[in-house]
Amino acid sequence: MKIFNIYKQTKRKNQKGFTLIELLVVIAIIGLMASVVTMGLGRARAKARDVKRRADLKQIATAMELYYNDHNSFQVSGGGYFGGGQGWFSYENGSSYVTSVAHQLNILGYLGNTKAEDPIQNPGYMIYLCNNAQVYAVSATLEYPTADDIAFIQTTCNGVGGNGTYTIYGKNFAVGHN
Repeated sequence: MKIFNIYKQTKRKNQKGFTLIELLVVIAIIGLMASVVTMGLGRARAKARDVKRRADLKQIATAMELYYNDHNSFQVSGGGYFGGGQGWFSYENGSSYVTSVAHQLNILGYLGNTKAEDPIQNPGYMIYLCNNAQVYAVSATLEYPTADDIAFIQTTCNGVGGNGTYTIYGKNFAVGHN
C-alpha cells in the first residue's frame, strides 16, 4: 500500500498543467486589462466626436460670416424655426421647421453640407440670433468640455446671461459673433 501512495505522489508531481485557481487568476487579470482598454477606447471615441462637433461648428461659423458679409444680417431667411433663421440648425419636420438653416445655407451656396449634425444627438446643434440678428451663436453639447468652453458659452447670446439655453438644453460649447 505504501508503494502505491508513493507512486500517486510522484505521478502528481510530474503532471503538467494549471490548477483551477491559477486559471481563475489569469482570467481575472485578462478581464481587468480588457475593461481598462475598453474604457480607454470609449474616452477616445468621445473625444473624436468632440473633434467632429468643433469642426462642424467652425464650418458653420464660416458659412454664417460669409452670409453676413452678403446680407448684413445673420438671420438666414426661410430657414429654421418658422423660417426665422434660428432654432435647431439642421432639423426639418415639414411644419415648424419647413427648411433648416443648414439646408437654406446650402441652397444659397454658403455651406456644403445640409446635414451638419451632432454624431449622437439629433437634432443637436442650435443657432440663436440676438440684437436684431447682428449677433449669433451656434451651440453643441461636448462630452468633454473645457472650463473655457463653458465660460465662453455663458457670454454668447445663448449663454446663461442671454436666453438661457446653456442650462435648458445642456449646451456647453458655442461659436458665434458677439
